[in-house]
Formats: sequence, C-alpha cells, structure tokens
Amino acid sequence: MTESRSSILEQSEVTDKVDVALLVDTEVLLRGLESLLAQIPNVRVVARFVDVPLAWPPHDANTRLVITTVRSWPLLGHHHGMTGPDRPRVLLVGDDLSSDDISGHGELPCDGVLLLADATVTTLGDVLRQVVAGAMPMPAPLTRQLLTTGPARARHTNGRPVALTPRESEMLSLLARGLSNKQIAKTLGISTHGVKRLVGTVLLKLGAPNRTTAVITAMTEGLV
Repeated sequence: MTESRSSILEQSEVTDKVDVALLVDTEVLLRGLESLLAQIPNVRVVARFVDVPLAWPPHDANTRLVITTVRSWPLLGHHHGMTGPDRPRVLLVGDDLSSDDISGHGELPCDGVLLLADATVTTLGDVLRQVVAGAMPMPAPLTRQLLTTGPARARHTNGRPVALTPRESEMLSLLARGLSNKQIAKTLGISTHGVKRLVGTVLLKLGAPNRTTAVITAMTEGLV
C-alpha cells in the first residue's frame, strides 16, 4: 500500500476507526464499494443493506458515516437516527448525478457527493476524510448545476429575508469554500464545537436540512 493511501485519513478530526454503513441498490455496487473501503486505513464497514429499510443503528456499531445511492437515499428519511446534530454523515454516490437528484430530496441529509466514475481508493478515502471532518465535497459540475438551476431558496420570516450575523456569514463563506470544521475553527479563532453551533444556527435560519442545501441557498440568494 502506498504512503498516500496509508495517510488518507490522517488529517481527519476522527482518530479512531471510521465505521461505515452501506445502503445501496445493487449487490454489484455493494461489492465494489466494499472492495475499495477495505483498502482504506482506519475505515471499516459495519453494516450492509441492499435496497431495504435501514435497521438503525446497526448492531454494536458506532456508525459515523452512511454511503448511499439516489435510489436508496429516501430510506434514510424514515429513521429518527438520521436526524439531529449527532446523526451520522451521509455520502451520496452514483452515476451522472444531476441537480434534480439533489434538490428533489432537499429534506434528506447529505454531506457530500461522489461520482462512481471518480471512485478509486484514493478519491473515496479523501472524500470520506472530508465528510467526517465536516467539509462538503461535491463534483464541480454538479455544484455549478445546483447554483444555476437548483430551486433552493432562502426562507423568509414575516416577508423579510433571513438576516445572518457577520460571524455567521463569515462561517458560511468558509463552508462554501469547502473548509472543514477544524479549518473553520482555526480561521475564526473558535473551537470546533463553536463551529458546530454556528452551523446549526445557520441551518435553522435558512430552513436547510444539511450543509449542502444551506450553501446552495446562501449562494443563490446572494448571502455569501
């Protein structure tokens, strides 16, 4: 195993093993992802589901991340374990994902996107590290689609646009640049817990279920 692979997750905030659950729609994809994940240090697959409702949480597992597909993604919305600030992170994978695939399920958690055509041991490991660290990896073409055609809009209260504090706007700008919680904390001079509180407040103000939707909404409305 090369040095680059062995250090894939070394910059992550997570020092223990990253427990991953797979919820996909075909056995072929399940086996392919398992093969890649088996080669990534500090990552282990603790639950496997093929197009069936997720029994959450997986038995005896402190799952930190769920990898799922567009077809299986809605199944996550039926489980209370996928809500709240302590929910597992969600990585969406698929072929030729479009802005409609993402914006059409805006109520579901999504913390990163990876095209299967780009999935290698190195790229998958890097994306997992970013998601666990609080960053929001997404293919550039998909980001452009979402900003151009996505229906996300900032929520309004009493007919007035959402008002963000200077600190919230600064945090959101850093989030839009793809920085992790740790990097944002260092830039703002606050703790990672402080960053998480800021993120939670901004999500609430924007009516966004996840960081992806929050950033897209903010960019669409000119908030960042």
